[in-house]
Amino acid sequence: MITTVLMDYDGTLHDHDAVLTRSLDGILGMRGEDLYHIYVFDIHRALIHTRYLERHDDTMFHCRLMFQHLGKPFDPEIAQLICSKFNEASEKARSSPIYFKDAKPALDILKKWGLKICLSTGRNAEEKAMTLERETGTKYFDHVFSEPALGYLKTEPEYYQIALEKAGAKAGGTVSIGDTPLSDIRPAKMAGIRTIWINRRGEPEPDAEDQRADYEVSNLTEATHLLRRILSD
Repeated sequence: MITTVLMDYDGTLHDHDAVLTRSLDGILGMRGEDLYHIYVFDIHRALIHTRYLERHDDTMFHCRLMFQHLGKPFDPEIAQLICSKFNEASEKARSSPIYFKDAKPALDILKKWGLKICLSTGRNAEEKAMTLERETGTKYFDHVFSEPALGYLKTEPEYYQIALEKAGAKAGGTVSIGDTPLSDIRPAKMAGIRTIWINRRGEPEPDAEDQRADYEVSNLTEATHLLRRILSD
């Protein structure tokens, strides 16, 4: 019986990508969407998450790896411009967030069903929760979890184990919903939690078996339909 949902924020509820892709247009002569895809998938997820987790928040280091990936000489001025665009996007996320259209309806449904909803994110979790509450007029989260508060990165199973303890939840009665296989799926599965991958971009299934979710959907509406079936079993 599912009683608890661990809900990711950026890429799942909040469309952080939309702000960045527009702001990166034209840099290095590329479309913002293409440049952002390289940054997120080829650099952040493929390299940072697997080799350099200690540099997770080091945007300039990401840029150095991206120049190498593109086969271009490192340009500190362009790299600084990219870093500034990420900082501006983070500020816009705080001042004028863009939520996916399915975010509020899905949260309303989960709340109506009486499920315990917990925000599961990396940093600035309290601020993100308060921003969502301000924008929607509804307090959705029973608990708010972040890396600094739990003392572990979200890529580590200990993050989820401690989150379960603090939420008073059982692993078998909990579902983790998120868009990033390495942080929303793999460590949650290692902690015994069922997982739902929100694959909004139609990405290929991860090569690594331990990053493959129990369920894959394209949006939060499909996730609620899936949860309804699970709850009725």
